[in-house]
Amino acid sequence: MSALLDALASRGNDACGALERFLGDEALYETCFRRFLADPAFAALEAALDSGDGAAAFEAAHTIKGVAGNLGLTELYRAACALAEPLRHGGSTAGLESRRQALGRAKAALDALAD
Repeated sequence: MSALLDALASRGNDACGALERFLGDEALYETCFRRFLADPAFAALEAALDSGDGAAAFEAAHTIKGVAGNLGLTELYRAACALAEPLRHGGSTAGLESRRQALGRAKAALDALAD
């Protein structure tokens, strides 16, 4: 496996499972991983949480959750789930700060691997 996939796996991510979904194409996986880290859904989630727009926050968190799951990014996936679920049926954005921070930490850890 590539250095990136090895680093992801050593941090508890499902790199092997993700690589199977990418039919073993490590270059494609790495391209998708790096593009995902720049996905506008992250900024949209921040903006929606800042403005208290629960519907938009849910959409962004749900998008992040889906892609993180497909990429095998376990910690980010779990953090996105923790944010999406209370928002799923029109929930308030109030009281989600610790979940927001957890997602931010998970993303920052991945950003560090992409450098």
